[in-house]
Amino acid sequence: MEYTFSPALADELPAVFALIKDRIAWMDEVGLHQWNVLDYWGVFPESYYTAAVREGRLFVVHDQSGAVAGAGVLSFRDHFWHGDASPALYLHNFVTARHANGAGDAFLAGCEQFALAHNKSVFRLDCAADNTVLNDYYAARGFAAAGTVEDGPYKGVLREKRL
Repeated sequence: MEYTFSPALADELPAVFALIKDRIAWMDEVGLHQWNVLDYWGVFPESYYTAAVREGRLFVVHDQSGAVAGAGVLSFRDHFWHGDASPALYLHNFVTARHANGAGDAFLAGCEQFALAHNKSVFRLDCAADNTVLNDYYAARGFAAAGTVEDGPYKGVLREKRL
């Protein structure tokens, strides 16, 4: 399936929220302890996403029918990468629809193109240290482990890909 990558529109927020709620339910179903146990909506309330749309930082991928199949928030700064001044793009709050095969790869490819268009040579993200499936997914796509981070109960792996 083909996907298109673009900045999110305000009227797409309900679809993004639905993806996140569904992914949190999936985490409960499979016994993964991540967004579902870390007060996700308390840390990232709807107002966070509304601001990200207004600031042009929330991006989505649409499937061929036009439905939102994935989303994430992009930034040129990240507090997890203390004092690192590399020209980097950072991804947070990355989510895809459960059965949208290829949506994650399409989203990451869109982010890479966005980074290059903004003269960034590094693409960075983090993921839960105990989520081996997700860590393997990122490693298979060229994201090397570059450190660890602890933020309250969250223990993550910092990952980066040179572009």
